[in-house]
Amino acid sequence: MSTVTITDVAKHVGVSVATISRHLSGFTVRNEEKIRQAIIDLNYRPSAAARNLKSGRTGIIAIVVPDITNPFFASIVEGAESAVGDDRMILLVNTGDSREREEKALTQLFGRVDGVIMAPLTEDEEGPSFFSQFGLPIVFVDRVTRNGERFSSVLTDNSRGASIATDYLIGLGHKKIAMISGPLTTTPGKRRADGFRASLKKASLTPQYFIESDFSEAGGYASMCALFERDEAPTAVFIANNLMTIGALHALRDRGVHVPHQISIIGFDDLDFAELISPPLTVIARDARLQGSLAMQMMIKHLATGVSTPPEHSMVDVQLVERGSCAPPREM
Repeated sequence: MSTVTITDVAKHVGVSVATISRHLSGFTVRNEEKIRQAIIDLNYRPSAAARNLKSGRTGIIAIVVPDITNPFFASIVEGAESAVGDDRMILLVNTGDSREREEKALTQLFGRVDGVIMAPLTEDEEGPSFFSQFGLPIVFVDRVTRNGERFSSVLTDNSRGASIATDYLIGLGHKKIAMISGPLTTTPGKRRADGFRASLKKASLTPQYFIESDFSEAGGYASMCALFERDEAPTAVFIANNLMTIGALHALRDRGVHVPHQISIIGFDDLDFAELISPPLTVIARDARLQGSLAMQMMIKHLATGVSTPPEHSMVDVQLVERGSCAPPREM
């Protein structure tokens, strides 16, 4: 256990012990960046027991998501809450797709929560070392860092879902199939793109209509507009998440393009109002609430058995939900 004290951190930064204490309690203080860096450099670990319960447990589990406005992440939180039990509470942190806010949140959560369930933004080579420094039980959901097997995780079979969507469009006779992808630096972005390309290759088709976007509604809108600015538009589009699908549908409406008579649309992730859209939206569905519930169950197990518990990995299946937004290509 570290022998570094709060006094050591204060001396290292050149501020008072009271300033460090206020920072650890969540207040805005001067030299915040220097304080956060000193805590990391000195490997200082504030005593949760001293500030919380004698057991060292707070009874709080944090859920850190990049975008709470996304219905998928809202369902993750709902599923986790259903499994948390009566003895614990959930603390929700929305990072707004900001890596800086993610890092700051994790630093401030140490000593205030018993564990963290999160969809990480930091998925690069620095990810594992960055997360391991906090010494908190962490369960990843939806996304993992490289070498993410060091942490428990609950993922979706992203590649299979993308393949099912692409194979479905190919089966309808489409050859000019586009994909509006999420960022390839993310787990779902990369694996869904991999599944899309694998299915096209299997059918001897080339991915000539591939656009990498950002999982946002605005990104879906701009990407769909870009597809129709090409000399020859696709006859079908697979869209890699629900928000981009909404944006893409708005773009088609604004351009007066009719679904599915002029273009077929299939999205990844179901929407509560997908059946109310005209025509109803065909999707690749997954149980996001189940993902959240499984992640919480893993976290509670880690807390019950200790940090020596080996990581667990779970994969939630996907399914095609056929509705009315896909049809054979118009030239058939």
